[in-house]
Amino acid sequence: MRARSASLALLCCVLCTASAYPRTALAQEGPYANYLVGERSLGLAGAFVAVADDPSAIFHNPGGIATMTSSGAAGSLYTLLRGSRVIEDGYRTDLGNADLDQSAPLSLPAFLAGVVKFGKRQRDRVRPHALGAAIFTPYTRDDRYVAQITESETAVDRFEVRKADRARWFGLSYGLRLRPGWSVGVSGFYALTSLSHDEVEIRARQAADGALGASYNRASTLNVSAQHIVARLGTQIDLTRELGAGLMFQLPGFVLDQTADIEHLVTRVGPDPTNISLDEADDVPANVAIPFELRMGVTVRKPEETLLTLDVSLFGPVGRPGDPRPLVPESPVPLGVFVPRETYRRAALRGALGFETLVGGLMPIRGGVFFERSSAPPVLARSEFYARDHVDTVGLALSVGFRMAGYDLTVGSTALLGWGEAMALRRDADFGSVPSYEAAELHSTSIMIYVGGAKSAVRQLVQTLLEE
Repeated sequence: MRARSASLALLCCVLCTASAYPRTALAQEGPYANYLVGERSLGLAGAFVAVADDPSAIFHNPGGIATMTSSGAAGSLYTLLRGSRVIEDGYRTDLGNADLDQSAPLSLPAFLAGVVKFGKRQRDRVRPHALGAAIFTPYTRDDRYVAQITESETAVDRFEVRKADRARWFGLSYGLRLRPGWSVGVSGFYALTSLSHDEVEIRARQAADGALGASYNRASTLNVSAQHIVARLGTQIDLTRELGAGLMFQLPGFVLDQTADIEHLVTRVGPDPTNISLDEADDVPANVAIPFELRMGVTVRKPEETLLTLDVSLFGPVGRPGDPRPLVPESPVPLGVFVPRETYRRAALRGALGFETLVGGLMPIRGGVFFERSSAPPVLARSEFYARDHVDTVGLALSVGFRMAGYDLTVGSTALLGWGEAMALRRDADFGSVPSYEAAELHSTSIMIYVGGAKSAVRQLVQTLLEE
């Protein structure tokens, strides 16, 4: 009875602490990349599906929680250095061209999880059953683009975009160790999704000879929110003493709700009479997809303190070229000029290679490389409609840990480099003209610094209570 009470207390603590986290939600970009949840996964550049043996396995591979030798809790704290993201000549008008420069940082995941082991011990003294709970912010991204073009003091064009992609997942997981060296598991998540997008465009011209000039001001706002149920199935198996493998399959997200709120305001002043137009729509249907994911990995452990691990992930497509699935079907209000009309995604591939070694029994050193192929279709040279960025990404990771007195502390860094194409907005001299788009180069860099840690003393305490 006492052991069960301790187990429930641990899970309650995890969930209660998690509820104090700031509210966030998921993104259109997020589901198409492997989230680097947990400091060990970060250090290995995400190559973790065959290694997962800590509470972050609730996300990476639910079969991994059954391989844990004892109950435990883990959490991570992250900090980020600002990165850069530039669309070259992303704003083009009759006055000239200007780059769209990002001036807001990206964010790393926040993570908190706990696992309780129970059941009759197997021959190696490991309990076969595991129950876990987790909350994490797998993806948070805030962008702000600003471009301004001026011509002396007689004309100005200014364009500003703010967009946020955020996620929060709540999950429960069960793992079963069928025998030493083979485990299976399942995780279920309640995923909150949101996408916000705000645009402001100002164009003004001063007429000659003191005549009345003209100005055009536009403000567009879009907020999309969705709720999904996401299931992940996973297994880990030791093929030999030195070679292990992992497999995780995520089913497509099951939609509970997805709606959008839209607002579009346009004001025109001179030389014709002033005109103000405001259109609004609330709770209109929207399309936000979480695709299937198949993730496979192998790890080589030799000697025991060193491992090399490889991950490959395949993300499923969303829609088809002939069925692109509009983001907001039959929108009654105009969307912003930098809002993708369609949610179509191609199948995408991600790969990661990581290593880990333990120095002096106290200092784990991890590193790795990864790449992500864009799921967005190629950008057209010219188009009448805006489409999402097509950006491929490579990254490097390195972390150093320290273990002493029951504490694990990890300090690490991840650097990312992205390149590809985006759509530049083209405006002509006529304020009332329909916008057009042209392909433009996009490149991005960011350096992330994080601090993570798990108190292994918690594992020891819970294990002692369970043994009583």
